[in-house]
Formats: sequence, C-alpha cells, structure tokens
Amino acid sequence: MMKKLFYLLAVIACTGAMFSSCSSDDDDDIYIVDDAWQADNERVFNEIAQNPEYKELKSKSNAGSIYYKELEPKSPATLTEEQIFYTSTVKVYYYGMSMDITSRKMEYLFDTSDYPLRDPATFAVSGVVDGFATALQFMHPGERWEIWIPWKLGYGSTGNRDSYSGSSKVPWAYSTLKFEVEVVEIVEE
Repeated sequence: MMKKLFYLLAVIACTGAMFSSCSSDDDDDIYIVDDAWQADNERVFNEIAQNPEYKELKSKSNAGSIYYKELEPKSPATLTEEQIFYTSTVKVYYYGMSMDITSRKMEYLFDTSDYPLRDPATFAVSGVVDGFATALQFMHPGERWEIWIPWKLGYGSTGNRDSYSGSSKVPWAYSTLKFEVEVVEIVEE
C-alpha cells in the first residue's frame, strides 16, 4: 500500500513538473521584445498623432496623451449631458487591438465585448488602463470613438499578463493599443 502511494505521488509530481516547466518556457518566450518592436509601436502611434483627423487628449494622470476621432458623431439632441467620472461604472461596446508581433500590423484582436452579439460590457472606469479611462471621462452615452493609446498609458513595459493563469491579452511589452468604444450608458456616477 505504501509503495503504491509513493509511486502515485511520484507520478503526480513528475507530471506537474513537466507541465509547469513547459508552460513557463512558452510564456517567457512571448514576452521577449527588442528595440525594433518598441520603435515600431512608437512609430505607429506617432503617425496617428500627426494625422489631422485625430484629436489629442491629455491623460487625467498627466502621464501623456491619447488620440481619438469620433466615428459616429451624434447630434446634440441624441447626446446626454451625463458626465463620466473616474469613479463611474459604465456599459460599453468595444474592441481592442494591438500590433501583431510577426506581421507588425495593427491586427491582433486582444479583447472585445462581441458587439452586437452580447450585452455591452460593464466595468468601473477606475479598473481600466489609464488611456482608456481618460477617453471614457471625455465621452458621453451615445458616442462612438476610435482611440489610440501609447504603451505608457496602456499595458506599459510588461504587457498584460494575468498573474493567476499566466495567460495574457496583450502579450507584448511596449504595445500601442487601438480601441473602438461606444458608451451605452452610465450605470453609476
């Protein structure tokens, strides 16, 4: 009985070690970026900053600027005057993209609320990256914007890694982010 228990524990330990070492090696590889990657992301962001179609917004934290353009400007009659604050909870439809590390194009879809298939996402403004929170605080229900966020106001020099699962939405550091956002309503001011 003791021998069987010992063998069972040994098999479990070896299997766990095998899987954990495989996953950590794979996870580490996807976070390695070079100076060219960072330069490519900064170039893409700077091209948007120079484009006259986009307007600049200084972040509320004074850590930099984001750029946006209105995709579907609403008439004053359809907009509400409700203001979104950092402490607000909002419902939005959105999708977020970053540059793909192999193609170097803005085509990596890392997050979406699956518009129009699902209900809008509900979250606290304080729970999103600085650049996204900045944009929301200037938007009103009914507006839809395209937002460009530099890596410093996004997921920074580490990417967005889930500390529990090890998986990530934006696996690469220094990623410029592009969001399309439609504010549906303010749940709580």
